[in-house]
Amino acid sequence: MKLLYVTDRLNHHGGAPRHLLDIIQSMASRHTVTVAASAKDAEVTLPSSVDFVRVPGLRSADSTPGKIDKLLPLLHDADLVHTQNVMNPTTLMETTKHRSIVTVQDHRVFCPGPGKTLPTGNACTDEMSDSHCSGCLPDDAYRSRMLGLTEQRLAALRNTDLVIALSEYMANELRMLNVPNVHVLPPPTDMDCEPVTAGHGFLIAGRLVQHKGTTLAHQAWQTSGTDHPLLVAGLGRESIHLEGSQPLGWLDRATLRRTLRQSRALLFPSRWQEPFGIIGVEALAVGTPVIAMLRGGMCDWAAAGVIPIQPGDVQGMSDAISLLTDEPNTAIKLGRAGKTYVESTFKTEDLMNKLDELYASTC
Repeated sequence: MKLLYVTDRLNHHGGAPRHLLDIIQSMASRHTVTVAASAKDAEVTLPSSVDFVRVPGLRSADSTPGKIDKLLPLLHDADLVHTQNVMNPTTLMETTKHRSIVTVQDHRVFCPGPGKTLPTGNACTDEMSDSHCSGCLPDDAYRSRMLGLTEQRLAALRNTDLVIALSEYMANELRMLNVPNVHVLPPPTDMDCEPVTAGHGFLIAGRLVQHKGTTLAHQAWQTSGTDHPLLVAGLGRESIHLEGSQPLGWLDRATLRRTLRQSRALLFPSRWQEPFGIIGVEALAVGTPVIAMLRGGMCDWAAAGVIPIQPGDVQGMSDAISLLTDEPNTAIKLGRAGKTYVESTFKTEDLMNKLDELYASTC
């Protein structure tokens, strides 16, 4: 089968781009694979059998028909087009003229605002409209532009042959908007053969932005009085508010995995409705427990190895930090339980086989 993957940019910065690279790596041994993206970061290495084509317009969130001309012959040549992390409405509509699958990584195809989350912090349960979205997007011109773009993206999504959501939460959001043929397929996770130990330090990992709730974890760490350092693996504007933490910057995948394994726990606060929360599963896969403020798709993997905290409950997260500081055996027990659960649910080979079955059913 000739597969064409279409994405905005190939990089390692975040769970969503790494998820796509995992898929490409696996499918390159099964099919003829071409990848189209606006750019490929220098540290990204594709299998030698994969053709890479640079299409500048794929990174644009707006309609830029003149900048995707190089994509059109690739679409016609492919047996199946799999699109991920593309917000350009023109591109999405062009891909759906062919046999196509779209993976929905976040809310931008059905929410013009901050990830289905109201200014109060509560989940938004309303369909997008000018009146409903005015609270999150008070600027009339910006709101009108974002509504228009989001409606175009959603219209394209309704035309594709199959939609993949990473969690039941995201699948339900899409089904309520009459998106047909939605399947849940979580990201695959490599298992770890190292023994589970109680590491040192509490870790925040990912983009350091307001909707990720980074400062909530920092407050909880400060309040706990733990003698463990707060390790921060990531970059973003919120870094200036993390006084006393140990910044690690962006880590390559192997280093991040090692840092997760060596930490006492991953701190996973969130202010928005998480589409899935890949970093939480990656922590559990190496036997590291997660202290998580559960929102959205996080509930799909928070069955074992997780201390669940109510959203916004800084004191609850602080208490959990203190617990795992004082009781390393509890951290080990949680880590083992989480690892066992992930091994049975998110194994790479099983999930890639399911994805291949979806490809075959679509063609």
